[in-house]
Amino acid sequence: MTTPSPALHAQLRPVMGAQWINLGLCVLLLTVAFALRDSIAPAVWVRSTIILIVSLFLLLCGKQMLRGRRWAYVRAKWIAALGAIGFVGVAALPGPFPAWMRIEQGAQALVFLALAWMLTRPALALFFPRANAPIHAGMADPLPDASVRDARFDYLRGFIVLLVLLHHSVLAYAVMWPAQPMTFKILAAPIVDAQRWAGFDLLAVFNDTFFMALMFLLSGLFVWPSLERKGGAKFLRDRLFRLGVPFVVVVGILMPLAYYPSYAAAGADPGFFAYASAWLSQGFWPSGPAWFISLLLVFDTVAAGLYMLRGRWTANAWIARRANMVATPAAFVAKLLVVSALAYVPMAAVFGSDNWLSLGPFSFQASRPLLYATYFLVGLWLGAAGAQRGLLARNAGLARRWPIWVAAGLAAFVLRLAIIITLILPVARAHQPLPFATRLLSDLTVVLCCGAISFAFIALFCRFAARRRAAFDSLSASSYGMYLIHYPIVVWLQFALLAIALGPIAKGCIVFAGAVALSWGSVAALRRIPPIARLL
Repeated sequence: MTTPSPALHAQLRPVMGAQWINLGLCVLLLTVAFALRDSIAPAVWVRSTIILIVSLFLLLCGKQMLRGRRWAYVRAKWIAALGAIGFVGVAALPGPFPAWMRIEQGAQALVFLALAWMLTRPALALFFPRANAPIHAGMADPLPDASVRDARFDYLRGFIVLLVLLHHSVLAYAVMWPAQPMTFKILAAPIVDAQRWAGFDLLAVFNDTFFMALMFLLSGLFVWPSLERKGGAKFLRDRLFRLGVPFVVVVGILMPLAYYPSYAAAGADPGFFAYASAWLSQGFWPSGPAWFISLLLVFDTVAAGLYMLRGRWTANAWIARRANMVATPAAFVAKLLVVSALAYVPMAAVFGSDNWLSLGPFSFQASRPLLYATYFLVGLWLGAAGAQRGLLARNAGLARRWPIWVAAGLAAFVLRLAIIITLILPVARAHQPLPFATRLLSDLTVVLCCGAISFAFIALFCRFAARRRAAFDSLSASSYGMYLIHYPIVVWLQFALLAIALGPIAKGCIVFAGAVALSWGSVAALRRIPPIARLL
């Protein structure tokens, strides 16, 4: 418990004011509901009552915060963050609530967002430190030894790779696909099961908005320190070895193996030469998830070339300037969203948001190379400033205000879902082209989700992934290899489950668990072989 003080009361004064405004909106909501009681759905009464109870409890937390109670402060932060997401969902998504209530819920969403921002301010958080690990404002983290890897970003990379495995594991059971084709085609889902669940569509949409862009950001994060340590030529040789050699192996061996179940499911001649003929007749050589490696190699090559051509810069002054420029998370992300919109929206308008371009074994989503380049450059920029400085410091505003970043990411995703459900799906079901305004709005929500969700995860891992754990260390060390080899494992497991009478959720869980166990175990074993360990 913190001793109450005039300074604490001054910090909480706007918080209490916002809580009273919220309570007033609740009373207004109940008043209007009572006046229209003969024409409203029961859900309005249920929602209004729950909001009133939560608002009264939030006010109680405010009173306890005035007395210095940390438990009240923590609960108020969670209520503000989660409440904002709930209000945005009611205001944006289809449901039984009338238009006037959606407007009121939008107003309460703004109040809760303001509360979340005020409650996560460093000046207020100082009054409620954790007893075992207080955080002091204004104290910079000491620079770690350059040889010590940062657990936060290792673990975040491992987590994103797990999301990639989960994404591919459940695609076979999403509703979005037509039935398994009777002729062999290279599709995003090589296996399409008859068992489907719409929840996997939501997961696929959620992942697609951000996770590869975040992978490029994390990949760029350590490029500048590596260039400074190795020099441009050695860095490029290492990248060609660690990215180029695996790309050749994955594309040349693992991808034909991965797509054979799709060929077999079409009922074609199972012979090797028949499959080889069908494979070569596709007109291109699919790279599967290895497209990421090829594009990353291009970005690394450009970065190395620019580094070698840059001349003799004063590195310390250059890095210091950038550390200052990224010190404000909200302003930095706002600039990133503007640049991302300029990089993505015109490309999506020209090429379409879902089309892929292929040249031999090299392929990429036509609308996204500039978006991915933007996130790679952001990672390079942040890495030049230092992972322990500025925006990414453990005690920086991004980590301290993780609840509001998580709330912003979820709110952005809810908004995207609202656009898809209310504007895109009705047009798609009618087999009509999307109006330009709808496409533009959809593309802008992709940009918004990409930035908001990416930095929500960065904030979470900067805040909570400070200590190393043996299992997480093993996962992060194996994550690159798991990304390389998981795809044939996933597809063969989906093929094996085609004829088994299980529901889509059970099948998705089995494929994911099997893919994680087999790929993780295989990579851990392969890493015991020194030449392969250098690659993985």
